[in-house]
Amino acid sequence: MNEVSLKIIGNWSKEIGVPLRDALAVSMDVIGKTGEQACRQAIIFMATSLSSSKNKLTPQSKKKRPVERDAQHHNTEYVNVWHKGKQSRFYRWNFLRDSNVKGTWEQAQQIKNSGLARRSWLWGLKGLGKEMGTNPIPGVANTISILGDKACGYILRNSLSYMTKILPAGWEATVSRLAGNRIMGMARAKIERQWQSEMRRSRRGGINLGRGLATYFTRAA
Repeated sequence: MNEVSLKIIGNWSKEIGVPLRDALAVSMDVIGKTGEQACRQAIIFMATSLSSSKNKLTPQSKKKRPVERDAQHHNTEYVNVWHKGKQSRFYRWNFLRDSNVKGTWEQAQQIKNSGLARRSWLWGLKGLGKEMGTNPIPGVANTISILGDKACGYILRNSLSYMTKILPAGWEATVSRLAGNRIMGMARAKIERQWQSEMRRSRRGGINLGRGLATYFTRAA
């Protein structure tokens, strides 16, 4: 079975390993998170980026299977159905002649698990205290904690057999960048709030506004 893993591994007491090293260091230094909290937030941001319909990193199948025609059987209509990695053909006439075939021809065209791949990324976040997506399937995704003297972090694993086939090239770097951007945005917002608060206090007390400005710009750099 193919398996996709998102990894955030590093030393929680120092800088965290690439590719989120800078953003995670800022998360600890500016936002005030511990190394464990920074790793946990980053892995959540990575998973939500993959599950987002806006980013479109994880493709979503159409809601209906395409109806094809078999030229060797009088141009009869059929749909391809995958089950446990094997493909089967359901012909339209099966639903008229074969009493063992359950459902209807219209139902056979519907893809019940459309959107499953996107939703599955959130299922493994339960162990991190994050609300999961709807209708989780047990065993598809889980989070592993790594605690050691030299390396600590989280791994979010996704075991959908077709996941490695549908993800675009370079998805790991894209997800890391999106997560890093969110963390840096949070840090920037915190610095801006602190600076605005400092300016209000300075105005009330008649203090020189430039006294602490260099400190804030250094932290934002």
